[in-house]
Order: sequence, then structure tokens, then C-alpha cells
Amino acid sequence: MNWIRRGRLICQLMALAVFAALIGGDAGGWDRCGGEPREIFQGIIYGCQRLEVTDKGSGLVYWVRVDLKAPGIELYVTPLDPVAVAKGWQYRLRRIHDVVDSEHLAVAINGTLFDSDAVWRPRWMPRISGDFARSATTIVANHVVAHGWLNTDLLWFDDQLDPHLPRSKPPKPADLAEAKWGVGGGAFRLDGSEVGWRGDRTPDARTAVAVDEQQKLLFLAVGEWISARRLAETLGALGATEGILLDGGGSSAMAIGRGARGVSAGVVFGGWRPVATYVGVRALPIHD
Repeated sequence: MNWIRRGRLICQLMALAVFAALIGGDAGGWDRCGGEPREIFQGIIYGCQRLEVTDKGSGLVYWVRVDLKAPGIELYVTPLDPVAVAKGWQYRLRRIHDVVDSEHLAVAINGTLFDSDAVWRPRWMPRISGDFARSATTIVANHVVAHGWLNTDLLWFDDQLDPHLPRSKPPKPADLAEAKWGVGGGAFRLDGSEVGWRGDRTPDARTAVAVDEQQKLLFLAVGEWISARRLAETLGALGATEGILLDGGGSSAMAIGRGARGVSAGVVFGGWRPVATYVGVRALPIHD
């Protein structure tokens, strides 16, 4: 093999590796989108649906519904990183599969908007795991509050995992004092699938966390190519009454943890970009 052919082969292999990295979450997701919604851990229902093609999006939406009353359910929000805090930041970037494995999560999605110390790099250079970062919005992890610079709504949970999404922003000091877990973002209100806010109609990868306060249900969802409004409508059709839009685009990701029943563990969607914060759930396995 001469050096020209060898060079072409190397380039082709590199291109395939990059392509696999970029779609790795998506490719894994295709075999996780068959059949009816199923209980994959105690109290956690997993589902996937293909959207009818419209100007508000297409492709797949992956979602989980968590019964916060089920035994063994615990919430997870990324805690402050002491090393990052000592350097004047809040977090270090991590990839979703590392977080799900190390924190023993049943499911996780990416969290808040953020910035990082990668901003000094040229635009074509990606962020890497370990970069220091800070959240753009308020976030609460085990009663520890980290503030961002954006004035957004806060979806928070108390010690009994009761969800709350006040209609005031920024979060009130009394709410922050009571919140054990919380994540900030753009709030939406729902009446069935009707959205009580105009919402962005531009399709992109999107991530959202939503609740039904009365039924004490939590919803985590990621859409491949969907408008913010349509993702909210989809969650409303599943039973959510209100929620928060999180970071989207290349940050959007969902992963399933080890021990899930009826679905293979791993990254369902996204995962090629490390981000600052994650929202997740721990749960008990289902024993047949």
C-alpha cells in the first residue's frame, strides 16, 4: 500500500470515528425506541415516540416518567466541585455516561446552560472533560445553592420530593431555604397539551424537566429535532402540568443506568459534549 492510499485510509477511518462519536448516542437510541412504554426501574417508566414531521420538528423524543412516591427513588443534581470552586468556578465538565456510572443513576439528562474556561480556545476546538465551568442559572444540590447570572424560574423539590415551580423569579429566599434539589431554566405551564406560553418554534435538540405537582410525578425528556414549544406540548400529552426547559443543542443528552429492565443501558441520545450539570434519578432495580 503506497503512502497516498495509506493516507486516504487513515482519513476515512478518522472520519468514521468522528461520525460514530457524533451519532453514538443516536445510534444507541434506535434500539431503545421499540414497543410500548415500559417500567425499567421501580417507579420509572421509559418511553420513546417518533414525531410526525412538521415545521416544529421531527425525529424521536425520549422520555421517562418518575413516580416520586415510589420506594427507593432519589434525586440527583450535580454538586459544586471543590477544586473548581477554589479556582473561582463552580463545576468541571463531565460526560453523561461517566456521571450515570459513577453516581449509580437509573437515568440522567443534561442540566443548565453554562459557560466554561474553554472560551479562550478557538471556536473550532471543543470543550473537554475537566474544564472549569459555572451554571448560568440557579441550581440546588442537596440544600447547597449555586447562583448563576440569568434571572430564570426555579423548579425545586423539598425533602419529601414534593415539586414546586413558583411563578416568581428570581427564586425567593424562602424557597431556596426549603429546596433540597432544584434546577433553573425557562418555565412553561400546561393544560393538557396546550402550552400557556408562546415558546420558541425553532427546531433543535432540546431537553426539559417537568412535573405533575398533584400526582407527584417527574418527567425527563430529550428531543432530537424539536421546538421548545412542541417539546412542552409532548410532555403535556404525557401528563406533565409544568416544567423547565434546560440547555439544548449539542448539550442535549439522556442516558440509562445499569440494571434497567427491558432496555439496554448506555447513552440514549447525545453524550458527545461534556457539560457542567446533570439532573438524574436513582431507583431500585426490578426483580422478576
